[in-house]
Amino acid sequence: MKKFLTLGNILVCCGAVLALVSILLMFAPAISMTVSVGKESVTSSYTGVQVAFGYTEASKIAKDGIPILKFSFGNFLPYLLALVGIVFAVLAILGKLGKISGFVASGCFLVAGVLFFCALPMTIPASEANLLKEYTLGLGAIFAGILSVLAAALCAVPAFIKKN
Repeated sequence: MKKFLTLGNILVCCGAVLALVSILLMFAPAISMTVSVGKESVTSSYTGVQVAFGYTEASKIAKDGIPILKFSFGNFLPYLLALVGIVFAVLAILGKLGKISGFVASGCFLVAGVLFFCALPMTIPASEANLLKEYTLGLGAIFAGILSVLAAALCAVPAFIKKN
């Protein structure tokens, strides 16, 4: 029977957990804007789900609501890549596909991490009047990008560890 509790498998498992946390950060603010009105400041933010799948704000005037954001495949892709990376990380833990599964998982996590940092330019506003110039990258996207890059590093390390 193959030994599953190795340093490489523990590192890949930790990388998969970090990637799962980066996926769960889709409910945290991905883009935000702070406006100062007198002595008070008002923060407006949209979550990763709203930025990726679109968002329509409820309104008493418009029956169907006011569309704010449209679906953005560029913002959906990092979550999809992180999920694919988790699948390949599980395959690496199980020893399927050799070392290539760890490299594929690492590549998926790395590309997802870079795309998390590109959430703002890939956001599609519903109208030209709703320009996103004043918005900045939110903490959810920043932390998701950092965790994805760390997951990529953790999944790549076992390929370089010498086995006894």
